[in-house]
Amino acid sequence: MPKVCQFGKYIIFFWSNEANEPIHVHVCEGAPHADATKIWLDGMVRLAHNKSKIPMRDLNIIMRWLAANRQLIEDKWEKHFRNN
Repeated sequence: MPKVCQFGKYIIFFWSNEANEPIHVHVCEGAPHADATKIWLDGMVRLAHNKSKIPMRDLNIIMRWLAANRQLIEDKWEKHFRNN
């Protein structure tokens, strides 16, 4: 589970077994868990689901941050999955 970053009380991360999917991140409060919110980064930054029930105000801030830092996230994705 590579951690992309800590964003306030939220952790943004990848699951290592999802290399066959388009670039995306999972977001949740505290420790990573299976019901973490999923956000796609292929094309536009878009919400796949909000299973961890992040409040929309927080989610919008996180998604804006993801859009502004997309290259950093894509670089981390490529580095992690290219090496695994």
